[in-house]
Amino acid sequence: MELNWQRNTTPQELWTLLETLGEEYPIVEKRTGRALRFVRVPEARIMRASRDAEGSFVIDYGSFAAAARGIAFALAGIETQEDMFFRTFGVLIDVSRAPVMTVKHFKVWLRRLALCGYNMAMLYTKDTYELPGEPYFGYMRGRYSREEIREIDAYAKRLNIEIIASIQALGHLEPILRWSAYRPVKDTDNVVLVDNPQTYELITKMLQFWSNALSSRRIHLGMDETHDLGRGRFLDLNGYERGWDIYNRHLTKVKGICDTFGLKPIIWSDMYFRFANVNQSYYDLTTVVPDDVKAAIPPGVQLSYWDYYHSDRNFYSAFLQKHRDLAGEPFMASGIRTWCTLWYDHETTERNAGACIDGCRDANVNELIFTLWGDDGGYSELDSAFAGIAWAADHAFNPADDNEKRVAAVFQAVFGSDYERHLIASQIDFSHIDHDTPDNTYHLSAAATLWDDPLMGIYYREMMYFGKDVWQKTVIRYREIEERLQGHEDDRSAGDFGYFLHLLRVLIAKIEFRNRLQEAYRLRDKAALAELAEQAVNDMVPALEELILLYRRQWKRSYKSFGQEVMQIRIGGLIQRYREAARAIGEFVKGEVPAMEELENVVPGRGYGDTRYRMLATGGWFI
Repeated sequence: MELNWQRNTTPQELWTLLETLGEEYPIVEKRTGRALRFVRVPEARIMRASRDAEGSFVIDYGSFAAAARGIAFALAGIETQEDMFFRTFGVLIDVSRAPVMTVKHFKVWLRRLALCGYNMAMLYTKDTYELPGEPYFGYMRGRYSREEIREIDAYAKRLNIEIIASIQALGHLEPILRWSAYRPVKDTDNVVLVDNPQTYELITKMLQFWSNALSSRRIHLGMDETHDLGRGRFLDLNGYERGWDIYNRHLTKVKGICDTFGLKPIIWSDMYFRFANVNQSYYDLTTVVPDDVKAAIPPGVQLSYWDYYHSDRNFYSAFLQKHRDLAGEPFMASGIRTWCTLWYDHETTERNAGACIDGCRDANVNELIFTLWGDDGGYSELDSAFAGIAWAADHAFNPADDNEKRVAAVFQAVFGSDYERHLIASQIDFSHIDHDTPDNTYHLSAAATLWDDPLMGIYYREMMYFGKDVWQKTVIRYREIEERLQGHEDDRSAGDFGYFLHLLRVLIAKIEFRNRLQEAYRLRDKAALAELAEQAVNDMVPALEELILLYRRQWKRSYKSFGQEVMQIRIGGLIQRYREAARAIGEFVKGEVPAMEELENVVPGRGYGDTRYRMLATGGWFI
């Protein structure tokens, strides 16, 4: 439905918002048609969308985010009232693990985020931005220029969205530490060398880039998961020193650099808790951080608690209090599950992010973001996560009223797609829960199924620990999903369903190929094996070649060119392995070899659940 607004009846603070949303949506400045009117109210948390006697939509709003979300309900034709509890409500988009979103597509995300009520977005950039005099920083990685970041920032400001840099100023810098140019600042493969003047020269350049590129004075410095801090070259140069002391000394120096640029730092909190735990466990509620460590945390640094794994709201509220006790008001980071998945995982998101939202409300913590990580290569169809974006906002602003019909109506209006269709597709990853036999409970990963080598079948065998019929059940489930989504190949408005359906068919074919190979080899059925050799070349290879092309299509819609080679190399490797499977089967059928070693050299499997490519593509350690 077209919505019309007029300058003389609309608060001036909303003009730019309406003009920017009008680039994509039927929001027009004119006098005829269904009117859109706004009333500013003093309560910041209020958002109310209602119709007046003439059928016009009236939006009572206490914040810019509330006004934008109210517009989404007007587009959907829904009257509602919500509690916009969170002062900061945002997302973190990972642009460090292959995909680097184009400025053009990022603007699409910003418009849609605004309509869902989000008012902040973080760009997680390990090294994907340009630094003067640092040619190997982000080399061949699609790094952003300062002008590109400024363009993103300027556009976000039109929508009243704060852009915050999320960088790494200690660990997770393996993309640059691989280069010999950074050997002088290297402690371990992931961590930079603390106390080295060259390290702080590099960090100064990082902070200067973001200070100049963004208007926000907040910056996330990362500094998480530095498990081996001080245990590499630092140890050789300086001897052993307690991890906390190295960490706090480094943080103090970096905080001083932030001060020179007027930046307010945020860091992930995990290492304070890990260093206090003999197993480096982050989530142990009994962990006690010593008083001297607490006292050494520099004032003005905000701790960010990340947790994507707990499904108990009470755990979140308890651990948030531990953060308050350590260093003041925390910044919460939950997750919309996109990492190690080929498509958005709604089951995991609803269970864990839902509990986190509830825990934040219980603890009265009102800064919350949802991370969209790209671990293991960033191969998820990220636009599929729009379903999670919509769901999380609805749950955050309507905690006592989960209403799928309301989410679906807003999703259709904002994203132009069917919400139920996305929930069906998200079942490509699923948990099987056996209440009678807990040992038979498992999570099936579509990504791991794709990466699994057709001959070695590492993941295939591990999952059979949960029952000999695991893969038959998976095929039945996948065929049901395919049947329910049939005919929607052209839907690309919030994820490419053409790509998804072809991917699903590849997974089905892959599982069935392995099922038949296992059985035919067990029976030494050479006729069946000969058919499988033909299938490997004539069916599997073309299907995988088509998958590469469809993946490229959705990549080119969203990202810079750099990074797509990761998936192309992986799928290309699978193609070669199916060719090798055909050759190996042929040699066995002809009697040229007495056995197929990959099918003989097996372990029973213990349900080992690692789904990363490098753990499944080979039994070696070379990729």
